[in-house]
Amino acid sequence: MTEPGPLLEEGGADDLDALVALERESFSHPWTRRNLKHALERRHLVVLRTAGVPGDPRRGIVGYCVFDVAAGELHVHNLAVDPGRRGEGLGRRLLEIVLWLGTRRGARAALLEVRESNWPALQLYYSVGFQSLRRRRNYYSHPTEDALELILEFPGPAC
Repeated sequence: MTEPGPLLEEGGADDLDALVALERESFSHPWTRRNLKHALERRHLVVLRTAGVPGDPRRGIVGYCVFDVAAGELHVHNLAVDPGRRGEGLGRRLLEIVLWLGTRRGARAALLEVRESNWPALQLYYSVGFQSLRRRRNYYSHPTEDALELILEFPGPAC
């Protein structure tokens, strides 16, 4: 019998240690524990979780996304997948669910920034319809690098 796929759920306070660890593995300039805790408290963080195993320090978390919706825009702040599980379509699944959640919360477009050298992420974003909006010079540090700001406009209601 195969293991069921990961399930999406809202992150909780018990997930904080696992999220901090995954954040540090995924980004050269990771968010702080305080930033992630704040996202959890504001209910702006969802996780992909497998059944896991007893004592798993990751609590079965294989990916997460931090996002919010304001003024009709969904902003994707962070999206990370466990390095050992990349290439399985988990990032796409997570992103598609977050885009759906954004539309349910009134977003008319989605925005995000991505390192211009992060080709796997760019491939994912372009494959779901994001387009380049502008370049943001020296946006990232550790190392210093430009960001590409991407946008995905959601279709409006049919007339």
